[in-house]
Amino acid sequence: MAPPGGSQSLKYRLRRAHPLRISSGVTLSRMANADEAELRRYQERRLRAVVAVAARRSPFYRKWFRDNSIEPGAIQTLDDLALLPLITRDDLVERPDDFRVYPASVMWRSHSSGTSGKAVTVYRTPGSSVYELGALERQWGWFGLPRSARRVILRGWAGGTDGAVTREVPGARQLLVSSYNLTADRLDEIVTAIEDFRPDAIEGWPSSITLLAALLAERGRRLPVRALITSSEVMSARQRDLMREVFVGPIVDHYGQTERVALTGNCEAGGHHVFSDYGIVELLPVPGAADRWEIVGTALHNYGFPLLRYRTGDEVGPTPTTPCPCGRAFPQIGSIDGRSEDAFHTIDGRPLPLPATIVDDLVGLREVQIAQLAPGEFEVRVVPGRGYDRVEIAAQIHDNVATYFGAGQQVTIRELESIPRPASGKLKPAVVIGGR
Repeated sequence: MAPPGGSQSLKYRLRRAHPLRISSGVTLSRMANADEAELRRYQERRLRAVVAVAARRSPFYRKWFRDNSIEPGAIQTLDDLALLPLITRDDLVERPDDFRVYPASVMWRSHSSGTSGKAVTVYRTPGSSVYELGALERQWGWFGLPRSARRVILRGWAGGTDGAVTREVPGARQLLVSSYNLTADRLDEIVTAIEDFRPDAIEGWPSSITLLAALLAERGRRLPVRALITSSEVMSARQRDLMREVFVGPIVDHYGQTERVALTGNCEAGGHHVFSDYGIVELLPVPGAADRWEIVGTALHNYGFPLLRYRTGDEVGPTPTTPCPCGRAFPQIGSIDGRSEDAFHTIDGRPLPLPATIVDDLVGLREVQIAQLAPGEFEVRVVPGRGYDRVEIAAQIHDNVATYFGAGQQVTIRELESIPRPASGKLKPAVVIGGR
């Protein structure tokens, strides 16, 4: 969990000043205007380069190519992808460092329980992060937002140790607003800070933005901005309507993963597109569901941690059959079933958006889930994995809960051999299971 300022500000400045910033921008602009044939050539050229690096320097892929007697040079086109193995979250849970090509010290590390509750560790290069930022800024531009847009960020900051619920990030043109302190008694303070900041956009989790919108709507207030930038959660129609009513601007939504194998987003004409210059997306039929497909992604820019044909676990509906009016060659994709979590509340009744962020940064676990037994009463269920340290994990859980949920919550930790699944078979990382 990145601190406000510090490393977050440093990463932002590094991405903006990175030597690849200009060349990435040129490529991104060209790909936005490319036809299908040019996009495919670009994907295949990047694919060959990533495969060559992975086969030569990644312990996982070096062994795989050798054991299966497949020459890396056999992977030349998108049609050849089927020769490669499907990678799952279990592979990353068990041996993430086997995928690394570069030393961990020169990459940025991330942890996530994602939509599945399986805790993974991944790495990405600063260069790949530069390309991702450029792809997102390109999407913002479709809605009239400048690359240097001033943004209010509602994405999980706990608030300052001094009690502050807003904080400007030096050099990043960002105002952090605590997702865990969106309450009526702090609203005036939050709104004053936002108005003084004069944002172009509000960016964050839909659940957090909706909480702020609801507080404003109760007072009959609006806070117009040029756009709302959303990600990380599935949005309901009610959430979309409320956000548009209060903040006026259009919703700029994107989908991605901690593993960074695929990126999609909506356009100004209403389509939702795969950014195929970022990664290759395959759709794997979901057994027993004729109208559902799993997203399988191949990253094209993260040479330091190559993931080829990675099963995200996220599913999509049927792809639209009519061309998008925007005219871009980026393929459209159906509605995505991404992250969706039950609503949690603290002991004093505060709402807690996306509560599984409390367990996202835990390591040494095969599976993890946080359950609310009652407001302010939580049980964290853990399945130990390689490198599990009971004392360290317990200390980190209690510290995360106190930091993000606030003091006074009751937390128990329960070790299991596996976490019970619902009827759907899909493990949710955060659930409400009781009302006592």
